[in-house]
Amino acid sequence: MIAISQSSDLATINAAIARHNPFSQPPFVNANNVWGKGFPDLESLNAHASDAVFEAIRQIREGQYPTVSILITAQNGTGKTHIIGRIRHRLQEQGGALFVFVNKLNDINDSNGSFQQALSRSLSNIGSEGVKQWQELAASIANFTLQSRNKISQGVAAKQLVEKFGNSSEERLQKWVKELSKQFCKQRSVNDPDLVKAILWTLSDEQEPYASNWLAGKELAQYKANELLLPTQKKSFDAVVEILDLIGDYKEVVICFDELDVLDINDAGLHKSLVVANLTKDLLQNLKRGIILSVMMPGTWNERIKQLLPGGVSSKMTTYGQPLDLKYMDGDSIIELVTHSVAEYFRINELIPPNPLYPFDEADLRVLGKEKLTIREVLQWCKDNCVPKEQVNVSKSANPVEEAFASELEEAVQADLDDNHLLGNALYFSFKGLQGKTLEGVKIKEVTNLVKKGKRRDPYLNFKIIGEENGRVCIGVAVLQQDGGNGLAAGFKRLLDHKDEFKLTRGSLVRSKRKSISSHLRKNYLKPFINQNGGEFVELKPDEIRPLLAIRSVFLKRESEYGLTEAQISEFIAQQGEARLLGIHNPLLREILSDPSHQVPDLAEEPEAEAIALEEIETDSEDESTDATLAELITVDE
Repeated sequence: MIAISQSSDLATINAAIARHNPFSQPPFVNANNVWGKGFPDLESLNAHASDAVFEAIRQIREGQYPTVSILITAQNGTGKTHIIGRIRHRLQEQGGALFVFVNKLNDINDSNGSFQQALSRSLSNIGSEGVKQWQELAASIANFTLQSRNKISQGVAAKQLVEKFGNSSEERLQKWVKELSKQFCKQRSVNDPDLVKAILWTLSDEQEPYASNWLAGKELAQYKANELLLPTQKKSFDAVVEILDLIGDYKEVVICFDELDVLDINDAGLHKSLVVANLTKDLLQNLKRGIILSVMMPGTWNERIKQLLPGGVSSKMTTYGQPLDLKYMDGDSIIELVTHSVAEYFRINELIPPNPLYPFDEADLRVLGKEKLTIREVLQWCKDNCVPKEQVNVSKSANPVEEAFASELEEAVQADLDDNHLLGNALYFSFKGLQGKTLEGVKIKEVTNLVKKGKRRDPYLNFKIIGEENGRVCIGVAVLQQDGGNGLAAGFKRLLDHKDEFKLTRGSLVRSKRKSISSHLRKNYLKPFINQNGGEFVELKPDEIRPLLAIRSVFLKRESEYGLTEAQISEFIAQQGEARLLGIHNPLLREILSDPSHQVPDLAEEPEAEAIALEEIETDSEDESTDATLAELITVDE
């Protein structure tokens, strides 16, 4: 006889729901849901869209064609990012393809450089083999070399290689990386062997952050570049193309572009969607094996891309066929969503509900299914109406700006806090909102990011604050998170403004104190900047910049994602600024404007190192020595 579980005490269940609404999470999907734990996924809903991607992968794998581009069009809230999350999680479970997610271009004026960063950031996430995707690619390169050179029949698991790299000395790692990259480049034509070397360095968990930064186009400090046997920087679209080419030797790659509807415009007047459309064309022409997936609203596709770009560009986004449309939820899919969500909630709380839909009624959900609602609208309805049966008052929806801000703040926790453009744009946006106000004794009259002659942007000086403080004041603000000396020195030169090119009265250097600095830069730039120019070192603190990143994202997505107005966002900043560290209440903004302390900060000393001639250390090894070195990677450690 089968035992039937009895439901938990109804008062206990109702008390749990009153304490914590099962649908309390804001109904927005962001990058964290794509990479981490996603929203409840109803695989039957809009399965035609995700199935098309996996069918394309199968056809590419079978050699029917090498590349394809797929476009999904859907109204706001119908599940565009849900689909991307589904694809990511299924790829992680099944393997075979690497996944690249591009929802932000940190510098919309440099789409190639921004994509290089997004590519590297994506490949630094865990893949299907329990290691980072960079490490999967590195293991494929290493195994190709070991199998061709040492004639082994089976490769070495990526996890085993990562473990072996983690248990070895720096000298041993350098020897392995040099031999593997050299022997690989003998077997395969490679334009830049340094890219291979950097990818192999990712097998070391300790060096992976530096190698992935280098692969993202960021500058390394000279001592670290010497350690990794690399030049200090490699930023170019050629690097992107070669990385994708190397991936194509072993796996497919699925590149997903999201958030193309946000109101982000570059200096040439091009909307983000148009910038990405041109980037897609360039990528598709250089992709060896893979898929480019773009998701956007129908209006963005029809009224921007198709109307404003040549047919040769727009057609590159739809080589798979006509755009795939996403559907609204019906009664069956709503019931499936609610059943899944409340079941997970009660499982976690170790409770058994009186029925699978409690506290909802099936009849109410069926009626809801006739209204053609989006997933977001259904989740919001569930949140507002998820109350115990005996309660008559329906819970009131939270402030829509509050919910949007909470969602973006969650994503800001994972933001790249070494990206000068991203951080500078967040600061610039918040200061623009303070124009006309007085803060720290400075009456802010104008905030501009067009800082050069001819009203142009500068790659190192993010913006200027022009105001009054006992006369005219012009404060130059530069976020300088570079590890390498060349970029940091270039930024210092702007702040020092010896040629009076920027008309600064003083400068604010925004940088994390955890970043080291060389004695040369300290002596020749940092000390003169503070002691002679009256400049200020402003410490970049994550908890102070993240709210600014979040509120800027809310503003950019106010129409496309959240249905908000500028007035609503301004009201939220005014009312919640003190609690949320926004506007005049943000300590970072206040510190930038405050009177300089004239104190040189206590920063860690960067190890001194001179640039080395890399070709001098690439000496050929005897074949016997090479085979012995590579054989060490095959043997299992005791």
